[in-house]
Amino acid sequence: MSEELKNKIADYIDGKSNMTFADIALSVYNFQSQNNPVYARYLSLMGYTDRKYHYTDDIPLMPISFFKHYDIKSGAWDSDMIFLSSGTSGMQRSRHLVKDANWYNQISFKIFRSFFSRDYETLALLPSYMENGNSSLVHMVTHLSGDADPHRFHLYDHHTLNDQIINKLNRYPEKDTILWGVTFALMDFIEEYSIDNKRLKIIFTGGMKSRGEELAFDTVFAKLSSAFPSSLIASEYGMTELFSQAYAFNNKYFIPSATMQVLTKDFNDLTCPAATGKTGQIGIIDLANVDTLSFIQTDDIGLCHDDNRFELMGRVTNSDLRGCNMLYDGIK
Repeated sequence: MSEELKNKIADYIDGKSNMTFADIALSVYNFQSQNNPVYARYLSLMGYTDRKYHYTDDIPLMPISFFKHYDIKSGAWDSDMIFLSSGTSGMQRSRHLVKDANWYNQISFKIFRSFFSRDYETLALLPSYMENGNSSLVHMVTHLSGDADPHRFHLYDHHTLNDQIINKLNRYPEKDTILWGVTFALMDFIEEYSIDNKRLKIIFTGGMKSRGEELAFDTVFAKLSSAFPSSLIASEYGMTELFSQAYAFNNKYFIPSATMQVLTKDFNDLTCPAATGKTGQIGIIDLANVDTLSFIQTDDIGLCHDDNRFELMGRVTNSDLRGCNMLYDGIK
């Protein structure tokens, strides 16, 4: 059944299907609610067993924290590989079991090419992801690069990275050079270096790795734009628990991929949508997660717009759920 759903999803992405996102999502729900023991148990405990759904907004979302405590599988299969969240020292890491690495590679490549169609060279400044190991982001960047050349990846040697950026821009004038970077590492890099070249594209992701207060999106964007004045500045939104990604370009508005629907839920009742134009807790339907779980309630705070774009505004923890909208300045 999952292979049949994957074929439908692939056809949908490629524009070869008459099915809508909702059609596929409801089919995935019917499959996962019956074949995912953890999700089925969650539905039972929440009193959702045997309910029929006709709209994606109504499908129950399972808390993302379950990936820290359970093996999330739809069906019985052996893992091809396991992705682990980055986390911090002493933190329990989320585990996303991967039935088929080729499916992840196929999906992430199709998504990336839908946003970045031009040929490119790749470099990466992802120290925390590299150091923790088993990172879905590192795996994705490696696959998108077309090879496993370790020299593309950098930890803290900013001088060598700067030299490599300049060399690639000079050596491949017909291509863009994309620099992937975790936010805190890029902030360190631009304290030393600035590059003005329109063929250099910057993609930042992740946070400040507990280095004090998290920087607001606008602050990160302004600092990167100053250091790379001619570059496209993009941000990637993805996570260990998702196979799909969203991207924002030169602004704070993320565009979800074709396999992804972003919802906002009311802080005080996560079974209800947030009021129109109001900030809520982000839920995600990720069709690409067909082998694990596609219906996930994240710990992110955001705002959805009518054109399907969304903004990120912070994070909540379990202790913040009641009245957490009072904790963030400027939340609508």
